[in-house]
Amino acid sequence: MSFASDVKNELARAMPDKQCCRLAELAGFLRAGGAFGRAKDGGCALTLSTENPAVARHYKKLLKECFGTNSNLFVGNHANFRKKGHLYELCIDESADAEHILRETRVIRAGDGRDIINEGICDELLKTRCCRRAYLRGAFLGAGALSDPEKGYHLEIVCDSEVMAGDLKRLFNGFADIRAKVTSRRGRFAVYIKNSGRIADILNILGAHGQLLKLENVRILKELKNRTNRINNCDNANLDKSLRAAEGQLGVIAWLRDGDALSSLPAKLRATALLRLANPEASLSELGEMSKPPISKSAVHHRLKRIEEIVAKRR
Repeated sequence: MSFASDVKNELARAMPDKQCCRLAELAGFLRAGGAFGRAKDGGCALTLSTENPAVARHYKKLLKECFGTNSNLFVGNHANFRKKGHLYELCIDESADAEHILRETRVIRAGDGRDIINEGICDELLKTRCCRRAYLRGAFLGAGALSDPEKGYHLEIVCDSEVMAGDLKRLFNGFADIRAKVTSRRGRFAVYIKNSGRIADILNILGAHGQLLKLENVRILKELKNRTNRINNCDNANLDKSLRAAEGQLGVIAWLRDGDALSSLPAKLRATALLRLANPEASLSELGEMSKPPISKSAVHHRLKRIEEIVAKRR
């Protein structure tokens, strides 16, 4: 099972308590995963499609509780042979039932002698915060996708129209700091979020609290690994820097030794120079501890710097 399937399975187990939230969720799902048109008898035809069996069962039950409608469930294969798995379709046979559902969820409205499809989201369904959350939940269950957080962070909902995508983006951004964006792709539009923290916020908004905890665990482990790598890289860089400095110090002291000039150094500088020659891989702190009497790291650094300046003048 993918992470997205786990999220949808968790969301499909929760039934909204309020009738207004049930209508809002159904409306979101219908606009994302529904197909509606005219039946042969001139009435409305309605089909809800999903790849997730738990989602299909959830909306079959929701349709029954909201409208008393017995939808027929069909299991088939994708028209696109590249897609694996089954496709679950809920079909409303009765034209009167289909039309009633589409009107109540504000998918269609009466126009000049004919029904008009609402391209965007009807504000009547979004009067409360819980209804807005329910609408987003339905839209995600209908056409949402979510990448595995182990591999990356990407959440999107695909829409058929730019108007719908724009409304969905505004609905997301009505919650704190979501910053959803819209992109076009092969004639369709996707509302997407790529930030891990904002995706975590969306899971909380949708109500997928169990999968939110899994996402947070992955984020924490990733951050620990990244922090460990940064520390290791920093330590390696500091070690390389120390080794380069030690090589320079050894070269300077070796120049004095080869020229029989070590004895010309002041006693403290000469003692530190001999310690460095005897311990080429020791750190400044270790050289300070070896000194008699022991001295600080900064004192060792100052003495070696002074030796380098003396040699620079003599050269």
